[in-house]
Amino acid sequence: MLILNLGAGKTKPILDYTKDSFITTVNVDTSYFSAATPEEVEDYIENKMPIVTERQAELYCNCDAFEFMEKFRPQFDRVCAYRFLEHISFTQVLYFIYLVSTCVRHEGLVDIIVPNYETLAKMLLEESTKSPNFESENILLTTELLNEPSCPHASIWTPERAEYFWQLEKRFVVYDMFEKYQFDGRDIYMRFLLKRVY
Repeated sequence: MLILNLGAGKTKPILDYTKDSFITTVNVDTSYFSAATPEEVEDYIENKMPIVTERQAELYCNCDAFEFMEKFRPQFDRVCAYRFLEHISFTQVLYFIYLVSTCVRHEGLVDIIVPNYETLAKMLLEESTKSPNFESENILLTTELLNEPSCPHASIWTPERAEYFWQLEKRFVVYDMFEKYQFDGRDIYMRFLLKRVY
């Protein structure tokens, strides 16, 4: 199985939807200091991976996700993007979805984790400055709604929006949806899996 892990940082793919014991993961993030180029990753997959006997291999590529997907030819069995999609500008969302569709094989899976803005909105509407948890909840809400200026959240995701945008051009269907998902110690996320159908 070949996995593309976008905006990976130190986050590993969640492998609860695979029984495959031979996995190669390509981690793409601009934060890696010493890493392969997209061309080197492609060469490894096309020429070296077929003869590798390791059960799990990881490659790291210091590259922008858009640039990587635009350049890369082989297709992946799965694409993962955890806490990454919300950083994609709303004006680039449909192009991002298109690029993902070019990188994942037919019937391959796309695994997304994003803040669920329905959960965040409910927290905001129900908050009380008198609550003993106000400070920690304020930090969480401010971080997830605004984030740092250097890496802002640029698109809003709810279960309905995820289904609408990812199924809009009929390349994907929602395979599974978890509207309240615990990730990275917080339960404000949603996780959805998509299957490439066209």
